[in-house]
Amino acid sequence: MEWVIAAQPILLILFSATVSLLHTFVRRVSVVDSVAVALSTLSLAVSVYSFAYVLRSGTLVCKFGGFPPPLGIAYVVDEASSVLGLLATFGLTLSVAYGSWVLEPSSRYLFYSTAFLLVAGCVSFFYTADLFNLYVSAELVSISSYVLTSFYRSRGAAIRAASTYALSASLVLSLLLLSTFILYGSYGTLSMADIALKSRNPGSWVPYSGSVFGDVVLASKVSLAIIAWVMIFKSAIMPNHFWLPGVYAEAPTPAVALFTASADVMGVYGAARLLVTVFGAGTVFEEYRGVLMDLLLVIATTSATASAVLVSFQRSVRRIVAYSSIAQFSLALMGVATGTPEGVAGAVLHLVANGLGDALVLYSAGLAAVACGRSLACLSYLRGYRVAYVALVIGFLNLFGVVPLLPGFWSKAVLTLAMVRAGRPLGAAAVLAVSGLCAIGYFKALASSLKPTHTAVYRGDYREGTAVPTAVIAVLVAVTLALGVLLLVSDSVRGFVVGGVGGSIADCERYIRLVLGV
Repeated sequence: MEWVIAAQPILLILFSATVSLLHTFVRRVSVVDSVAVALSTLSLAVSVYSFAYVLRSGTLVCKFGGFPPPLGIAYVVDEASSVLGLLATFGLTLSVAYGSWVLEPSSRYLFYSTAFLLVAGCVSFFYTADLFNLYVSAELVSISSYVLTSFYRSRGAAIRAASTYALSASLVLSLLLLSTFILYGSYGTLSMADIALKSRNPGSWVPYSGSVFGDVVLASKVSLAIIAWVMIFKSAIMPNHFWLPGVYAEAPTPAVALFTASADVMGVYGAARLLVTVFGAGTVFEEYRGVLMDLLLVIATTSATASAVLVSFQRSVRRIVAYSSIAQFSLALMGVATGTPEGVAGAVLHLVANGLGDALVLYSAGLAAVACGRSLACLSYLRGYRVAYVALVIGFLNLFGVVPLLPGFWSKAVLTLAMVRAGRPLGAAAVLAVSGLCAIGYFKALASSLKPTHTAVYRGDYREGTAVPTAVIAVLVAVTLALGVLLLVSDSVRGFVVGGVGGSIADCERYIRLVLGV
């Protein structure tokens, strides 16, 4: 059954085509909705199987076409990639279910099809061990993101946000392709494990790719600078954040929740995989890499602090989530910049915690937006819906990261510990300071929800009841609490996060051995 894991991105693309064809031949919206939810649930089941396989049997290396790397493309499904793949498909399932309630019937199929394509690209990005395949996956995600951002194409602001994102991302991803060409021309391979080996020992000879072709030091320095810039753009780290607030403000609610759990975590993961696994400790340009990681730490810290300050000035939940996400992604990048297993583990866990927290806030506030509007004053409407209101509170507390029953507490605890152990006490202080600054905006929103109930003006006669969004929110609450409790009571779960997830990225020798067999 291992082939199912490797085929997951292809299955997701087929699911996208299936939904579109079904809409063409079957005009009943309820049938399309049911099939989309079923297919997204099936993709989640594959991710659960992938995660369980890694827990049971260890890292899975899938060789496409039977060609061994570096001759062929390989997928590496390890602790880190399986966790983020699970997060992406979980977000997909919830967004499809929520979309079946909140989106207009005539255009739901387009959302479903594009969401499947986006997650296909994300899963491929997380799994791949090939640089060119990494670029192709990022392009698929970006194109899908443009479509979802401009979903409400009658709105000028949505078109502007999508156009800004599309033009800037196209340029940035062209730079990623350029760095791929540079590395291929020097190393003679696109295999990430092969490059990892030769960046540490340029005299190595590998079957099918041979030895290096050029000056790997100069090529690596140029490519590393480009890659770092691309990855901070993909996760909207300042100063490359300019596209994200507009996207989060104009895209549909389920699309924004999906972005924060899949597409927008790619930059932090890509930085971890390329700057820690492939070009990690022990390279022949170690001093340059150390300077670059220090620079990334400064950029991430500055971005986290500035965006945390801006959270408290926002007047809508969407904007609060946007600047909060920039702050949280920046904190995760700080963990990656330490280059330690603890730092990387804290980064991945923080991406998971932020994805769950953002979804809780967005889906809860989405109920109020449908009935009233997007202003903070409309959050008072949620007091009539206990599940949604409790989820809103839990979501903000999880993002704040002070309650040990929630995963947000543990991700920030691991990040703080990583900073201390890496000899970065100012970084540890920054994690705590950013949490406090963001909390001002969070509690501002919660305070608005306690004001007299705002007059509701129900919008859209196609929404029947609130059973579907309530069920989605209840599942999110259950998963968030379950993860927090497991982290609180289980040493093995915490050990898996630090040793398993962190080690799968930081242990470059293991990565090379598993992929190349050397």
